[in-house]
Amino acid sequence: MVSPAHTVKVDPAQRIAVISDMHIGDGSRAEPFQNKDVELRRFLATVSDEFDALVIAGDGFDLAQGWSIRRIRRAHAALFDDLIELSRSLPVYYLQGNHDGSAETLGAELPFIYSRRLMVGEGIVIEHGNASDPKNLPGDDGAFWGARVHAHIEKVIGSPVRIPMRKHYRWSTRLGHWLFFRYGTHMRHRASVYRVVGLDERARRCVAFLDYWGRGEWGDIHGLLEPARQRLRDTSIETLIWGHAHQAGLLEFDGGTYVNTGSWTYDDTSYVVLDHGRASVHDWRNSATIDDGEYRGVLGPQGDMSFFDWWERYYLGWFRYDVAAMERDAHGL
Repeated sequence: MVSPAHTVKVDPAQRIAVISDMHIGDGSRAEPFQNKDVELRRFLATVSDEFDALVIAGDGFDLAQGWSIRRIRRAHAALFDDLIELSRSLPVYYLQGNHDGSAETLGAELPFIYSRRLMVGEGIVIEHGNASDPKNLPGDDGAFWGARVHAHIEKVIGSPVRIPMRKHYRWSTRLGHWLFFRYGTHMRHRASVYRVVGLDERARRCVAFLDYWGRGEWGDIHGLLEPARQRLRDTSIETLIWGHAHQAGLLEFDGGTYVNTGSWTYDDTSYVVLDHGRASVHDWRNSATIDDGEYRGVLGPQGDMSFFDWWERYYLGWFRYDVAAMERDAHGL
């Protein structure tokens, strides 16, 4: 049985590769990983040749979508063999996410070093990041089963329902946003009624729910930016590395550096390099370096806008949306 440590400490004087959120699942067309086995195996070969350690910062495997690690392994046998072989030649650290089950579950198939947090020296912390997401807190079984239902819906319809819209402009996401707008309008009316009768806390929860998803559409997916900023400001952490948001980037805040690993879902293939404590973010597919480009809009003029502002700005009618304008605004152009 694998008992994960709460925190593992490693020497910063080495080259460490960090990936997360591959969401490797059952191999079906609904799998977010999209069967990029060959690309990920090539990445692992590079890690073996050029790095001293690999960190998988959570949600490497999607048990919400694939249901069991053995079922996932059957769909990706060669990839699992490469991961096991890599773990024999260098340390592979696995940090628990919110889609991948327990260390005991994963450890039965994969001989990794399991933990909830990795400290690189004294100033760098790596976590999955969901502990700062109120909708996906560790141990929240309701959130996990919600993810399982969501995965099943995507499997049945054969198309993703995801945010941000600009990255997932499919019929299913367009319909999903239209339905959410209708539901959101209903929730906003409910909030108004609650305020009239003095139930201010219920009204606040209605609006908070809408703002949470709306801010994600602007670019702050899962609302991680402010918790990251506060963590850097209030602690001695110099570099904070999270996954979970599926939006790769490196941002300089007053208190330190926030890095998001991005994901390997759909068209994304991002990873982080820690070279003797210095962090950088890269795209494996095109070898580009990733900066704060995906976050400039939400850190700038879109930062205080609601989901309804988003809707008014981009909805063109008849389930059509202005994707080009979304791209410009997301990058602060």
